[in-house]
Amino acid sequence: MDNDRQMFDVDLNCAECNTAITQLPFEPSGDKPVYCTNCLRARRQQRDSRGGGNRFQSNNRGPRQMFEVNEKCAECGAAITQLPFQPSGDKPLYCFDCVKARRG
Repeated sequence: MDNDRQMFDVDLNCAECNTAITQLPFEPSGDKPVYCTNCLRARRQQRDSRGGGNRFQSNNRGPRQMFEVNEKCAECGAAITQLPFQPSGDKPLYCFDCVKARRG
């Protein structure tokens, strides 16, 4: 872990156990609860045991359902034959390459 991380001095209490918190590795915005190290660790373990995990961990949902379509990319005009969602028709559709380029 990087020990050169900027720390912010705060005067808060843990939203779970009410322990005083004097420093955080981020500046709290005030719109979300803040937890002490122990409560945060316990919440993460509880979430992970329920299968919540984080968005970068693999999941066991199996293959994604694909929908067969006959559409054209709104940007380059390439044929789109499969999508991982059922298009609603109210938003433009983009091919894989254009989506990737748009995300930068």
